Amino acid sequence: MAKAPPKEAKAEAETEGEEQSPKKKGKLPLIIGLVVLLAAGGGGTWFFMFRDKGEPAAEQQAKPQPLKPPVFVPLDAFTVNLSSAQGDQFLQVAATLKVLDQAAADSAKQYMPEIRHKTLVMLSTKKAMEITSGEGRERLAEEIRQTANNVLLAAAGRPTKPIVLDVPRPAEDAPEAEPKPDTAGAASTSGESAPPTEAGASPQAAAPAAADAPAVNPATMLSKAAADDPVQSVFFTSFIIQ
Repeated sequence: MAKAPPKEAKAEAETEGEEQSPKKKGKLPLIIGLVVLLAAGGGGTWFFMFRDKGEPAAEQQAKPQPLKPPVFVPLDAFTVNLSSAQGDQFLQVAATLKVLDQAAADSAKQYMPEIRHKTLVMLSTKKAMEITSGEGRERLAEEIRQTANNVLLAAAGRPTKPIVLDVPRPAEDAPEAEPKPDTAGAASTSGESAPPTEAGASPQAAAPAAADAPAVNPATMLSKAAADDPVQSVFFTSFIIQ
């Protein structure tokens, strides 16, 4: 009779095990649901974090890139005697360099004495008639740019470039030449004879002089800075010829 309690304890333990087993089975769907939700949430996070990395390179390059702010370096005013056979003429000019980046600006400030020296020597060779027109001033600005650019290229250990103002115009940018009127054919078809020329005068001399007329289809254009040139442009802030 003393062994009865252990059997009752064993029966109670089996009863408790049977009660716990359904509870464990009931928690299993809940755990599986949580795992699915976590996996779905992690997949969504991965999609939003890495979706841009999966785009083709062409689409990424097509996105507009923010423009870099321009960097300017002012040149102190110049006063230069111009090359003139008609008397003393001088030029007072101030300009500003537009450079590639801040490193180029620091280099320009460091080598400013050399830039000013070479610019002064170049300006002293100019004639007033060469730089009075708008086109002449644009050419002068480009020559100053190339002069300053070579100073910075040499300072950086890079090869300098020859001063070249006129470069071949791209074929797609060349304007189409207008057809010239056939005056001789027009005169013959209308029945009118050409006006007589003076004795001893050739037909070429009788024709109006057109040697000084500008070319209709110029083959060259003013050169521009390369994408990696330290000095990109030159702007005049003052320009006086006296």
